[in-house]
Amino acid sequence: MRRPIPWLFLLLFLLASPLSLPAAESVPAPGQPIDFTRLLPPPPAPGSVADREDKAVVRAWQQRRTPEMEALAQADAARTAQPFLPALGRDLAPEKLPLTMAFFETLRKDADAMLGEAKAHWNRPRPPQADPDIRPSLRLPHNASYPSGHSTYATAAAVMLAGMVPERATEIFDRAEAYRLSRIIGGVHYPSDIVAGRIAGTVIAATLLENAAFVEGMCAAGAELRQNLGLAPRPCPGPGIAAKPAN
Repeated sequence: MRRPIPWLFLLLFLLASPLSLPAAESVPAPGQPIDFTRLLPPPPAPGSVADREDKAVVRAWQQRRTPEMEALAQADAARTAQPFLPALGRDLAPEKLPLTMAFFETLRKDADAMLGEAKAHWNRPRPPQADPDIRPSLRLPHNASYPSGHSTYATAAAVMLAGMVPERATEIFDRAEAYRLSRIIGGVHYPSDIVAGRIAGTVIAATLLENAAFVEGMCAAGAELRQNLGLAPRPCPGPGIAAKPAN
């Protein structure tokens, strides 16, 4: 039986984090490029108190991670819909969900394109590159650490998936939380990277849901998912309202 992950440890850090949500007036209008270098705060400065706290959390998880946690982190390294499918409550085969898998691949590419400039701008070294005491259990990505692309993807994907299957929204968002934490457990991201990714993923999801073609693809994927789950079809909403929960 898998040990429960002590979420309180991460939650306490996140509550104390200096990162904050962007002001409402900073959110770009639909269809406009997202300048995350202005929307997000910069990562903690090297050697600052926040930077030392970031490293301490990663080292602490390194000491407490179990083989089960490492195995989950390895499985979560893939940025596809597959890690989220078990949250839907039924064993679904990815090969039976071509529209769904293609939709979330499009989402990944869109999120990467929107986030790439910010990653290059801050160019934050990964935890093992900044602290020799941190030994990752995951392959070290070649790009920068802040904001986390996995956290960004998990957040945006959870918003989309909860819009498709609102009956499982709680389980979907819980799974996204575990997916984000896997990056800290694996030693390849700091907590502040994850917090910034949550903000970025939320903004990206809101922006994409204003795009009619994107919403059309989401509706097609949602219809495929619901059919495979044995759920009743849902009306396809227009842009801007696709993520609203059903009454």
